[in-house]
Amino acid sequence: MEKEIALADIPTMKAAISAGVNRVELNANLELGGLTPDPKTVAMAVQLAEKSQVDLVVMIRPRSGDFNYTYSEIEMMRQSILTFKSLGVKMVTFGVVDAKGRLARHHMLKLLEAAKPMKVVYHMAFDAIDVSCQSQALQWLYQYGVVRVLTHGGTLRTGIEETIPHLQEIIAMAPKGLTIMPGGGVTYMNASRVATVLGVNDVHGSKIVRLS
Repeated sequence: MEKEIALADIPTMKAAISAGVNRVELNANLELGGLTPDPKTVAMAVQLAEKSQVDLVVMIRPRSGDFNYTYSEIEMMRQSILTFKSLGVKMVTFGVVDAKGRLARHHMLKLLEAAKPMKVVYHMAFDAIDVSCQSQALQWLYQYGVVRVLTHGGTLRTGIEETIPHLQEIIAMAPKGLTIMPGGGVTYMNASRVATVLGVNDVHGSKIVRLS
């Protein structure tokens, strides 16, 4: 099982690596759902990840709230992607949704182009996509090279136990080769059970390993 932890500082990253995580999602402001971290922290995280042989994925999210971004916010995201690429980041995570609850393809294309050759993950913005558009979104994301989608299977106000049926539908809809990773309420207490029930290998959470 691939355990990915969401965290926001280097001391926590060191503790998480000691506790056995496979992958780190680096954010700022976890209390806001995770925002773009600063370049200095990213540079330190890149070094630590290389030394410790764990994968690092860096959050690209300019503000809290919805995922319907203005052109200037998209440009901020693009610049962050280019900066982090220059620092040696190999994987980034972002997501854009339009006002009608659809995947914002034109903005996504701009960011995907900037990210090359880094790997790209589509984060929990997926849960803001209208359910009727999710299958099409998964096909498009896979077609344009996204490697993984992080999803809770519904609003975060709903517990993971209740979203499992829709997570199963998302997994069934996903093209072969696109990894679906459950998150939001997945912890070291229930990760194995969630992974088994869903038949997935990747799990994500800020408490995915027990930190002493």
